[in-house]
Amino acid sequence: MATAWLKSMRDGMNAPAVRPAVLAVTAQADHDPDSAQALVRIVEDRHAAFNGMLEPAGVRVSAEEYTLLYGPVVARLFFDRAQATDAFIDAVVAQWLTTLRLEDADGGDGLDGHGVRPARERG
Repeated sequence: MATAWLKSMRDGMNAPAVRPAVLAVTAQADHDPDSAQALVRIVEDRHAAFNGMLEPAGVRVSAEEYTLLYGPVVARLFFDRAQATDAFIDAVVAQWLTTLRLEDADGGDGLDGHGVRPARERG
């Protein structure tokens, strides 16, 4: 699920109308409260949509866990100015799942079969 989500996000960010808009809003966010709020709304909306997709499995990820998932792809596209290939996305998801499992080993609340903590066990 996370792999398909990231590939869809990547494809959307590569759309000719989307990429310049995201860059423009991001560039203005430090100086324009409306742009800053727009970025917050975009991330919150995408996070909620991701959790909505996971909901039938009883899974919910935190904002921090979500950022750890999409952050490398955004960095690859906008900072590295490189392609986020399918292989790159596969590696990001594998690392993300590993990170969540390591969190569990440090005293987390248990992972389900998807590599994330079930919503019912999260506060």
